[in-house]
Amino acid sequence: MPKLLIGNVLACQVRAVRRMFRRETDGIESIFTKIYRNKGWGEDESVSGPGSTLARTQVIREKLPALIRKIGAESLLDAACGDFNWIQHVDLEGARYLGAEVVPEIVELNRRRYESESRKFVLLDIAHDELPASDLVLCRDCFIHLSNAHIHDALANFKRSECKFLIATTHVSVKKNRDIATGGWRSVNLMIPPFSLPQPIDVIVENTDTGKCLGLWRLDDLRNT
Repeated sequence: MPKLLIGNVLACQVRAVRRMFRRETDGIESIFTKIYRNKGWGEDESVSGPGSTLARTQVIREKLPALIRKIGAESLLDAACGDFNWIQHVDLEGARYLGAEVVPEIVELNRRRYESESRKFVLLDIAHDELPASDLVLCRDCFIHLSNAHIHDALANFKRSECKFLIATTHVSVKKNRDIATGGWRSVNLMIPPFSLPQPIDVIVENTDTGKCLGLWRLDDLRNT
């Protein structure tokens, strides 16, 4: 197992233990743990919701390998990975995989079912915990469930990490971003206020009817936004 991946996993595990003993918490873990336990997303195939079914991920499963190959990514941080329902079927072009998830039960299930030498899972809050170095951060269908403040926190966390690229869900048809409480749902356009990311360097269109896309950014390009 590569030393870099071992170090990343161990560091994440240490940070997760520290989080367990913090007196104050932002509530993200408890919010999504409650949703998981109550089957709040209402989807039988995947506890992560209908957006994680094989039918709804056909386009990204087909096109993600070419993007990984295009940027030469050798490691991928899936933030947040959910129950690993769809990405287990993706050819990651040999890239090492680290799935980050904030719900402890999901992390443990993923470890028992899917962990291998090149595939690891960690308990991690992408908005507040230090992120392990990775060539590519995949953040699909996560921001749609976070408040604007937590999206800002996560983007800032990505930007100050040693990660190189970000691919994230953005809905180009949205003309005005509205705020929600974390744990809710709404579509988000990352290129308009209050986020105002630059135009992505590449785009995978997931759904032309809803304007749902995966945009690719160099994280260095976001540092002055």
